[in-house]
Amino acid sequence: MIVLYIIISFLNVFLHTAKNIIIIKHPSKLVGSLANCICYTFSAVVIKFIAETDLLIALLVQATTNFIGCYIAMWFCEWWLKTRKEKTYGST
Repeated sequence: MIVLYIIISFLNVFLHTAKNIIIIKHPSKLVGSLANCICYTFSAVVIKFIAETDLLIALLVQATTNFIGCYIAMWFCEWWLKTRKEKTYGST
């Protein structure tokens, strides 16, 4: 159960970080609405897991997955945008 909670929490952080970067880089009402819908629906699952977990464990999982997940999501989005730019404009 705790492993599943860690995985879901990590994915939640990844989704929220990627959502923020995408909305800033490519602002549109449709993209923003879709990204928020996905992220906040997924957050409901995380909240359910938090409610069923000991407070100390929930704090440790959230702190760890937020730090690692945010770092990896920022790295991934940076790589993704760079790759898209190179494919669009050619390597420079």
